[in-house]
Amino acid sequence: MAGEHWKDALEGATDAFARFMARNGGWMAKLGAIAAAIVLLPILAIYMLPVVLGWFAPPLDTSKDLYSVNRPIAFTFLDANGHEVGHRGALVGDRLTLDDMPDYLPAAFIAMEDRNFYHHNGIDPRGLMRAMLTNIRARRVVAGGSTITQQTAKIVFTSQERTYSRKLSELVDAAALEKSLSKKQILELYLNRIYLGSGAYGVDGAARVYFGKSARHISLAEAAMLATLTTAPSVFSPRRDLAAAQARANRVLRAMVETGAITEAQAADARANPAAVSDTTTVDARNFFLDTAADEATKLVSADGTAPPSSDLIVHTTLEPNLQEAARHAVSRILNAKGAKVHASESAVVLMKTDGAVSALIGGRDYDASTFNRATQAHRQPGSAFKPFVYLAAVENGISPWDVRDDGPVDIDGWTPTNYGGRTYGTVTLAEALAHSINTVTASLAQEVGISSVVEAAQRCGITSPLEQNASLALGTSEVTPMELTTAYATFASGGVRVYPYLVTEVEDAGGHVLYQRKAPEPNRVVASHVDRDLTAMLYGVVTSGTGRGAALAGHEAAGKTGTTQDYHDAWFVGFTTDYVAGVWVGNDDSSPMRNVTGGTLPAEIWKAVMTVAEKPLAATALDMSPPQAPTTDDTDTTIDAASGTTDDENGAPTSVNGPVGDDEAPPQSGGQQQTHGLLDWLFGRDHDTQAQPQQQPAPPRVYQSGPPGQNYGQPAVPRQPDDQNADPNAPPKDNNAQSGDDNGDNG
Repeated sequence: MAGEHWKDALEGATDAFARFMARNGGWMAKLGAIAAAIVLLPILAIYMLPVVLGWFAPPLDTSKDLYSVNRPIAFTFLDANGHEVGHRGALVGDRLTLDDMPDYLPAAFIAMEDRNFYHHNGIDPRGLMRAMLTNIRARRVVAGGSTITQQTAKIVFTSQERTYSRKLSELVDAAALEKSLSKKQILELYLNRIYLGSGAYGVDGAARVYFGKSARHISLAEAAMLATLTTAPSVFSPRRDLAAAQARANRVLRAMVETGAITEAQAADARANPAAVSDTTTVDARNFFLDTAADEATKLVSADGTAPPSSDLIVHTTLEPNLQEAARHAVSRILNAKGAKVHASESAVVLMKTDGAVSALIGGRDYDASTFNRATQAHRQPGSAFKPFVYLAAVENGISPWDVRDDGPVDIDGWTPTNYGGRTYGTVTLAEALAHSINTVTASLAQEVGISSVVEAAQRCGITSPLEQNASLALGTSEVTPMELTTAYATFASGGVRVYPYLVTEVEDAGGHVLYQRKAPEPNRVVASHVDRDLTAMLYGVVTSGTGRGAALAGHEAAGKTGTTQDYHDAWFVGFTTDYVAGVWVGNDDSSPMRNVTGGTLPAEIWKAVMTVAEKPLAATALDMSPPQAPTTDDTDTTIDAASGTTDDENGAPTSVNGPVGDDEAPPQSGGQQQTHGLLDWLFGRDHDTQAQPQQQPAPPRVYQSGPPGQNYGQPAVPRQPDDQNADPNAPPKDNNAQSGDDNGDNG
């Protein structure tokens, strides 16, 4: 009975539907036709699109070089001897044909990007429909359904933005490519233009960047890895995560098996021998230099309103690769060995000749980890490395390096700087005060000559960063970059002539036309010669018997200054010989304090390692400096008082301290014997602390010169009383013995 009931119900429903269709069949048929048209016409249009565009797309202008149009400028860099040392901008490699490449290289890209490449007219209708559905679901443009021809059109002719108008232009350009070029030509253009990360354009450039070889010689595993970089090449770079890149390459191998490009046995062999990136540590370290040189070259060729360059450039630089590698190696070796223990993670090195030609530039420990150039972009407090400008202003104001001053308590409007370890030194010459980085004498001397005179002296030598005119400036509280501080010291090394750093000597275009050629500027003396000789003698004392003894070079005279800032945030050594000037900074990017790292320790060690390589092939030449003199007051006791501490306040091994100095008390040296260092010790380079004094070969014979009075570039030597302008607005209360900047009484 139940079956008959359902049968009667079904027949009744069928009859009812038939009667409904008899009454409404006309408009229902129309509705069905409209629905079919809505669905089928766009599909038909998409399938007809390649044919229509093929009819109306204009042919390409074959006079254009499609391998260069809309491509970033390629910089090829030559070193100081004319040898190629690197590239920047578009690293393009060689322009290869398909015949130059192993068959599996183009096959890898076809398998991943466009399996129907050889069977469509530049546009894949099924791919476009899939992309449209994806975009409708996402309610924004997230997929393009692009063929290799479309990607090539986008690379060559259009922007990278994802809009429907850009997509339409891309389709027209793709049709034009198919109309004007063969499939082989399109694929060659694509493989030579595709961006694959790390500045590399084209498979040959990428193969050289990642594998250190031409694309002519890469393996199947390496070809598969390159094919993974078409999307987000920087994110998927094998230098970021090699294991992840190898896993993505395995997916490419599976796709190649599916398309029949390779056999399963070939894929298995490639998986068993995965691609590995080449070691580019030495080359990558040059990138700090090359980045800066590329910026400089671009500015030089577009100066005076000239349009920026539009063709590839050949840039002649001042780089000395062996010195660049020496600087990289010194930073790596010393920080790897000691950095973690003392919480020092970063360093910057600037090495230049005395005319400003930059020979080496290290902007950080690892370029791959961080491209931030700490040598040119990081502003840090120089600490006591700024003190030479105080003494320069003093000598220019008629004060002799051998004039004496008393090391006593200092109170400048409530700011009370103390010496490193709370030490006192008694009566000292200014030369001794700089050699041993005595804070109290330096701060008082800056008040004596005027802070404005110190600022003017520093700016005249090459400091371009803003300098706060307060009392603590004397101890290096205003921030500077390693490049500008090294440049300012180059003024001392050049005999008092203003030095301007440069990395580029000549720029040519790809056709060999010279776009820029450096001409040496007219000498501009900013420090009188006799003043410069006096200051050089003082800085020589820093290295021979003061805080910079760790930087002394065997067989070569050197002059320089250490610097360390409050709580050991920054440590410096900047110095020079007759041939080179170098500046070294050590610290942390987050400015976190290091553990007792002073300018006389890691920075001096790095400086010495670099300068030893630089000076090795050069003959020893004596520094041009004033001969030592006796103190100006014969009946004054000029022996440094070591009763409360050693004079060695910055070489990393102080003998004792008199009471705590906050968190910056230096650890005592075993043995703890107190030493006395007097004027005669300094004059003759004697040092009782033989453990801290490096072994020196005899210096070359010296011929002293007594220069003419020259021009006084400073202000009249009028003692000044402290005023509000010279006071440190952030100074601690009077009963606080810590001071800003060189808080440790020369940490540095």
